[in-house]
Amino acid sequence: MKFELRIPPKIWYGEFTRRHPELVVEQTSIMSVGGNETLGEYEIYGPPVDWTSEIAGSSGVVEVESLDRRPTYGRYQVRYRRSSLLALQTKLEVLARFPRAIRNGILECEIIARRSHLRRLVGIFAKAGSEPRLVSLPRDSLRSVRPTLTPVQSALLRQALGQGYFEVPRRITLTQLAQKVSRSKSSVSRTLAVVERKLVQTVYGTPL
Repeated sequence: MKFELRIPPKIWYGEFTRRHPELVVEQTSIMSVGGNETLGEYEIYGPPVDWTSEIAGSSGVVEVESLDRRPTYGRYQVRYRRSSLLALQTKLEVLARFPRAIRNGILECEIIARRSHLRRLVGIFAKAGSEPRLVSLPRDSLRSVRPTLTPVQSALLRQALGQGYFEVPRRITLTQLAQKVSRSKSSVSRTLAVVERKLVQTVYGTPL
């Protein structure tokens, strides 16, 4: 499942991307080092600027090294104080696939874990104010949740998936989707909101 999470400002890439909402930062790998620190590799897409000094001055950063700089992106290795995100991921045995895109303080990641662990993780993030939001659901998950949807809801969900509404970036807008299914924009928006809520509740087995 793909989720979006609001990154706390005290984590360097949350702070950095809020200062530069026009940039996209991709986390390509991370590992724990030195007991209480994280070593990560990041690609920053945008103007050909050397961000080394600014990253070095961000919250929790211990050391930063510029590995490569191209016309459209730069690659950096950053050592920083271990974040709560990595600690939770390790504790709850959650696999978060790479790369993970970060834009304007929002992290998008694909998470794989036991249902009970995912439920706990999302609950912790919600209480911490990270505002976890479901972005997309694997197609094969529809089999397990189909009974919870009405025929109208199921049909709209399949239309939205097929047209690329849940892809990032979206291949179709809400207005265009509404035109394709011959319904009003507000009706489609309300139905999709109900569908997303039902899917999340079904996957996690309890209301969030």
